[in-house]
Amino acid sequence: MADANGNLAGSGGKPVLSLAMPVYNGEKFIVAALDSILAQDFTDWDLLVCDNASTDATPAIVAEYVARDPRVRYVRHEKNLGAAGNHNYGFHHTTGELFAWVHSDNVYEPGYFKECVAELANHPEASCVHTTVVDIDENGERIRRWEDEPRTGHPDVAVRFRDLTELDHMCWAWFGVARRETLKQTSLHASFDSADRLEIVELALRGPIRVVEKDLFLHREHPGRIMRQAATARARYLVLDPEWNGRIPFPVLNIGRQYIAAVMRAPISRRDKLRCLAQMRGWLKTNWLRVIRTVARGLFEYTKLALRSVTRR
Repeated sequence: MADANGNLAGSGGKPVLSLAMPVYNGEKFIVAALDSILAQDFTDWDLLVCDNASTDATPAIVAEYVARDPRVRYVRHEKNLGAAGNHNYGFHHTTGELFAWVHSDNVYEPGYFKECVAELANHPEASCVHTTVVDIDENGERIRRWEDEPRTGHPDVAVRFRDLTELDHMCWAWFGVARRETLKQTSLHASFDSADRLEIVELALRGPIRVVEKDLFLHREHPGRIMRQAATARARYLVLDPEWNGRIPFPVLNIGRQYIAAVMRAPISRRDKLRCLAQMRGWLKTNWLRVIRTVARGLFEYTKLALRSVTRR
């Protein structure tokens, strides 16, 4: 809720902003991440660290921060829920009016959340806010500033949808601050590859995603990232949800279907839905070869399973 000056303020003892940090074996970088959160200029937050059954020193490290700051909470799952389940646990077990996922390998400059919260307060039509982004290496050295972005803040929902579905872009809005009530209307972290892209599309269908032109988010590029450890979409399915083991996904076909479903359930006019759906022609033009490949591979694998079943009989 906003106070008389237009600033967001918590109510009923709840913080304005809830943060959820999904982590698995994050001992290498989590200290820098936690230190950057505790050093924020904006202080009305709480943090839930969701540990996906880590086997390294993560629990001991986080315990020190829990003892130091009452705003930090910690839960360790008895078994690995998969990255998707762990992300969603953090959302469902926090209460702030605003919400953000914070990863254990990234770093936030002191003004990051203050800027994002203020921007949301000043722009009630916005669904999400993040700042511009700089890549850092394993040692924290700045290596790249990201400049090319899709038009997520455009007033026309069809333009936002077109850019987010057709262009190859980084998913920086995934790390932004969003309104909890808006996030509740989305798929959150779905259990398939490109779920972050779907989440951003769903936010953009509900309002512009604003970008603060300040380099306050430091994204760490390192070999331990999921995109580096699981280089293929099918491998990432298993990281996101262990229940995919033994099942055959159709990654590219699935995300196209999800985009269409997102438009159909979005709270926008029928005319805007039709305009967004028309933009899927661009997505198909860009991805038609990948669609054919994913369908062909899936059918090939189903055929192998059928032949094995016949052989066993």
